[in-house]
Amino acid sequence: MLDYKKRKNLLHEALEFGDWSRRDFMKKSGVAAGTLLAANQFSFANAAGKKVRVGIPLTYGPFNQPWRRGCWQLVKTVLDMGGEPVTVRGEPTKASEQQAELALLDRDIDVLVMGIYSLEPETEYIADEAKARGVPCVGFAAPVKDSPAVLEDTWATAMTLGYYVHNALGRKGTIVQTAEDKGFYSPFDMEADMLELMTRWEPNMNELPFLPGSVSTKDQISKGRENMLALLQANPEPGSVSAHISWWWTLTVGAGQAMQQLGRSDVRLFNHYFSDQFLSEMAAGTYPIEFSTDIPWHTIGTKTAELAMAMGSGETVAPNHYRVPTTAIVQEQAAETLAEVKEMDRQAIALLKEYGG
Repeated sequence: MLDYKKRKNLLHEALEFGDWSRRDFMKKSGVAAGTLLAANQFSFANAAGKKVRVGIPLTYGPFNQPWRRGCWQLVKTVLDMGGEPVTVRGEPTKASEQQAELALLDRDIDVLVMGIYSLEPETEYIADEAKARGVPCVGFAAPVKDSPAVLEDTWATAMTLGYYVHNALGRKGTIVQTAEDKGFYSPFDMEADMLELMTRWEPNMNELPFLPGSVSTKDQISKGRENMLALLQANPEPGSVSAHISWWWTLTVGAGQAMQQLGRSDVRLFNHYFSDQFLSEMAAGTYPIEFSTDIPWHTIGTKTAELAMAMGSGETVAPNHYRVPTTAIVQEQAAETLAEVKEMDRQAIALLKEYGG
């Protein structure tokens, strides 16, 4: 296993592609992250002089802690800027979030937040209906027709994690990727495709077939465990699989549990997305979770809220896509990061329960 100094060097090299550092993780979580709108000092009242009502679908599930942190900052920033959050609770599926968005259009809102699962062609009809009613839209981690959106930097995330894995392995060996089922969440598909392409051009590396990981309304920890048990049984020789890369934290935890069950420690685990449970497992070092990237969803929520408040007050906002950078940690930083994430989750739960979250 690499020593901490070597891991830090690899982390620094990988993060050059994401232009982010773990020290910025909390500093960037507040209103300061969105300077574009703050400098304009809008009055944030709608045309009738009332509070701006922002429609926000709360469609995260029990495993979607990063998404919940985004909704927390979205609601909090609207409140901090004098607006009124209007929420509809749903489930983490395309159908549910679209139903929630349509329901919000009937709640006398001034602006509609849309996201995170549905792609632009899938929600075009909702954006058109909102426009017909004079309600502007903003994308929350998803593009929306003729509207601004705040998105993760998907390709930078894939490069950050991909280059770390390649360099940590010395650009040799066999890897396998997993994520939620293809077609369920497009950024995971894009990231997996990017890493597959990167690996294809490494002459001493090989990639096994992708492992589907079900959807976030299912028990994905069990699915990750099931997948890894099957993988190790099919590849019993130590070292036959060099690395397991998961784009969703539940599948990493399940994979680690399977390794522990079989007494295997030769497969190095690499992950995307933080959660309390994942960071606890990473900090404990029970199984070899070496590195994890994450998307600062709290920053996405803040920026989305600022755009929404500006549009809801009548300001014209260009339909640009704003992208947040990637953050990442190595195993030795997991405990400190866990404390930070736990505090954010505590605040998120306390605020969102007032809005059905």
